Amino acid sequence: MKDFARRLLLAFALCAGAAGARGGEPGAEPVSGLIVRLHDAPPHAGGRAHALAAAPASPASPAERAERALHARRWAVLLADTGLGRLPGIRLEPVGRASLRLHPARPWSAAEAARWQARLAQRPEVAWAVPDRRESLQQQAGGTAPLPDDPLFPGADGQWWLQPVSGSNANAPEARLRGVPGLRDAWAVGTGRADTVIAVLDSGWTAHPDLDPARLLPGYDLVSDWDDALQRGDANDGDGRDADARDPGDWVSAADRRGDPGRYGACDETDSTWHGTAVLGLIAAHSGNALGVAGIDWAARLLPVRVAGKCGATLHDIVDGLRWAAGLPVCRRSTDTLDPDAGCAEWAPVNPHPAQIINLSYGGVADCNAEYQDAIDELWARGVIVVAAGGNTHAAPTRPANCEHVVGVAALNRDGFKTHYSAFGAALRIATVGGDDAGGHWGGLLADSGLVGLANFGSQGPGVAGYAAHFGTSYAAPVVSGTLGLMRALNPALTSQQLIDGLAASARPHVQSALLAACSSTSPGRCACTASTCGAGVLDAPQALAYAQALARGERYLRPNWPIVQIDTPELRAAVALGPDRESAAGQPLAEQGAGGGALSAVAIAALLMASIALSIRSRRLASASPRPGR
Repeated sequence: MKDFARRLLLAFALCAGAAGARGGEPGAEPVSGLIVRLHDAPPHAGGRAHALAAAPASPASPAERAERALHARRWAVLLADTGLGRLPGIRLEPVGRASLRLHPARPWSAAEAARWQARLAQRPEVAWAVPDRRESLQQQAGGTAPLPDDPLFPGADGQWWLQPVSGSNANAPEARLRGVPGLRDAWAVGTGRADTVIAVLDSGWTAHPDLDPARLLPGYDLVSDWDDALQRGDANDGDGRDADARDPGDWVSAADRRGDPGRYGACDETDSTWHGTAVLGLIAAHSGNALGVAGIDWAARLLPVRVAGKCGATLHDIVDGLRWAAGLPVCRRSTDTLDPDAGCAEWAPVNPHPAQIINLSYGGVADCNAEYQDAIDELWARGVIVVAAGGNTHAAPTRPANCEHVVGVAALNRDGFKTHYSAFGAALRIATVGGDDAGGHWGGLLADSGLVGLANFGSQGPGVAGYAAHFGTSYAAPVVSGTLGLMRALNPALTSQQLIDGLAASARPHVQSALLAACSSTSPGRCACTASTCGAGVLDAPQALAYAQALARGERYLRPNWPIVQIDTPELRAAVALGPDRESAAGQPLAEQGAGGGALSAVAIAALLMASIALSIRSRRLASASPRPGR
């Protein structure tokens, strides 16, 4: 029991930032290949027919055959002239709509990849060549609203982030909720509907008594890295891409690093995060079941798409995950060939439940690249909106939050100012609570208790289901995704542009303070947000739903005359007297960026412990009563 309680306290002691989970600057790790697009490249042949498991497509027209023959010749010349075709074991794999992944037999060093990328970039037929890197998870660390009876919903140490906006400078810190979205009040207007599909591109899902399996759609596992001969790979589940989106665990051990330094040498040793389960729970934990916590959307269906395994998620798996979630064809298994038209041996079945909203809490410390943007533009044209964590770098937003047409999210403290870890910059669209732990010089005075939600306590494979406090832009993003789900439920006719416009139009102004410096490279920690650094304002769920209702009635949305909130508290005065919360971001090593875990109060610990013990007992009873599904 003591060990269980200790693990409860330490579970999700979140220390990974946008680069923190990788342990070094981007480019220091091996690169698994390059994703290349030629100008005027045709879409991958046969993708739709294979994906639908339909009869063979009708014969290609002479013009189509000529176009593909020309494309193949251009690739043959490119591979020969650059010398890439002479590398032993190199092959081409389809990625996205019309790109190909140059996959070497062994990962390239950063320097090798840069040389090949530069050589390709000089060729006039190449539209883009981008490294296929791993991306890191972004965790840190009206009427009367229906009140869920979930025991961890109320209270300052429970799900404070779901409570109404409240508090003033005169209140105790735990009673100041000026950064929350006010979801409890939004539920008076709507709690969601079952025809909304929200995809979560993450580490997969793990069974939890507070996660209703009836609302989980059949997802897909798109983590491709698996070596049958070595029985090793990032997928960590015995094969590559498959129809099982469950999370086997993403731990990295000392034995992994010793046994396969080429694959895991640049990865930090870490227990499994169960990150996907936490994100799914924030959006849609089973509300009103007298157990654990409540979720934001009470009816939407969830589509788990596994894109991340050990060490994070590769660019090509994320891109294909975005496309699969939207109902577009992707390749399940590639052939060992350099033929650009025959690179797929088997196509994945098309997702029969395309998502309208996609949540992505993984990202990389780099600008948006052409492959990301091409996939996102394709989804945007289909009316699919992508919500992405802004990053935990306390610097510029990470990708894909910095891509066009993406809702990049900054993380706020419960009192409304930027957390010590959150990225900031003009690319971000909106800000909301993400939990603010004890990191930074001011953490001891200004930290909050985090976003309490679902957790699993298995250090490697799945263990006891329970609850923990979460911190990071990883968790601010699903707050926005869940709110978008509620908006769409009220007005399914809203376009992606209208949804984004509605978030901005209904947002509350950022809080101000004469004590806090504005967010900048010289003030990258806890700071005062502006519309140019943290998005249009603070997410306000009741007003976002009012916007959706107004447009459904054919009316113009009238924004409230919001008062300006001025933050001036004893705790903030004492914090500012300590000097900067974080030093200037200029020149700071990326390994120092990110957020750490926060502590829970004794009351919260007791509540979580009792709930987890009850879950453990219930899980054992369920396990003894029903067979365990195999992978």
